[in-house]
Amino acid sequence: MKKDIKDISVFLNVRMASTRCQQKMLRSFAGTSLLDICLKKLDKLAYMDIYYGAHEDELLRKAKDYSFLKIFERSYESAHSHNDASKIFEILNHIDTKWVLWINPCVPFLNMGTVKHAVDTFLDIENNSLTSVKKMQGWFYNTAGEPLTNVKNNIATQDSDCLLEVAHAFHIYEREYMLKHNEPWTNRKGDPYLFPIPFEESYDIDSEEQFHIYESLYKFKKGL
Repeated sequence: MKKDIKDISVFLNVRMASTRCQQKMLRSFAGTSLLDICLKKLDKLAYMDIYYGAHEDELLRKAKDYSFLKIFERSYESAHSHNDASKIFEILNHIDTKWVLWINPCVPFLNMGTVKHAVDTFLDIENNSLTSVKKMQGWFYNTAGEPLTNVKNNIATQDSDCLLEVAHAFHIYEREYMLKHNEPWTNRKGDPYLFPIPFEESYDIDSEEQFHIYESLYKFKKGL
């Protein structure tokens, strides 16, 4: 049976407590902020319910500028926990759809057309989850020194096969499964379904270095 779009909600889970790149959500980024870049694009997904979870006042105030958001005030524990999924994703207790689509606001080049394509794909497949991945072409080995790619030992790197790395740009998964198991999927073949996205849309800001590199790239692409 084909899935129904009405059974999917979008959610963002934002906080200020980043240790690797402090205050990255609201810091000036190419004359705006990572959060504003993300929120301004989300209206393209407003045919689904969009939930926004935040604890800090400055993040909650920011959301009031976007009428399509359903605002949820996270607890202090939710905004400061690093490992307890039941606390981090407490917002899921306040969503009633079968599936949820999580979007990472720290990927400024992500195109909502790509996300819509992923949603359409998910609606047409039997898989119960989906995640964004990027193709990594090159010579890769496991920790035992065994080749994972380029098994034929070709010299030309462009002839090498690739691995798929999770991009952490967005995930789709069953809401109740996450609440029950504190994990989004079984992590077996097909769960999640791997959805490749353009490499340039996968740039995820986790560090100070990445913040400045991708800000420069963003300015260049926008002609700033």
